[in-house]
Amino acid sequence: MKESESFKFIGETPSFDSLLTQISLLSEDDWTQYRERRLRGGAAAEQTDTIPLIYDLAQNINSNIIHEKYGIFNPYMDAVMELVSESLGTLSIKQAMLTRLRSGSVIGRHRDRGPLTAKTHRIHVPVITNEQCLFTVDDEVRNLQAGEVWIIDNVGRYHSVENKGQQDRVHLIIDAM
Repeated sequence: MKESESFKFIGETPSFDSLLTQISLLSEDDWTQYRERRLRGGAAAEQTDTIPLIYDLAQNINSNIIHEKYGIFNPYMDAVMELVSESLGTLSIKQAMLTRLRSGSVIGRHRDRGPLTAKTHRIHVPVITNEQCLFTVDDEVRNLQAGEVWIIDNVGRYHSVENKGQQDRVHLIIDAM
């Protein structure tokens, strides 16, 4: 556990409407072509579609693979990092991804592991969500609203997500150090 609380609200996403527009332009193929995370397994990976913007297949601290969509989303990530730096100081992005949890899906209760999640701050930016999408860390349950920026510390803590709504949930997730 790196943070004093499971959920820390940071603020509102800069340029949110433009980010939402870019997300809406993604094709089904964009969401389903990257399969490595799902094949590696894990509760979250098996239930989500992922567009890895900055990543390393070995999940090392120094991610070095840049996705073809990185250039589109980099300005939004930079703006979020500028906002987060007001609370945590200067951080650098070590991994970033877009994740989609389809409506009716559940990410079962689990704990994250690995060197990347243990050493980074995990920043969540809900882009598309609904009132019936709930994120639970230990016994704390939250409905994160679109356009908000949150730091969620789930390392060493059991957590889960359920999307009982009619709309898919999309988050921009940034791991920063």
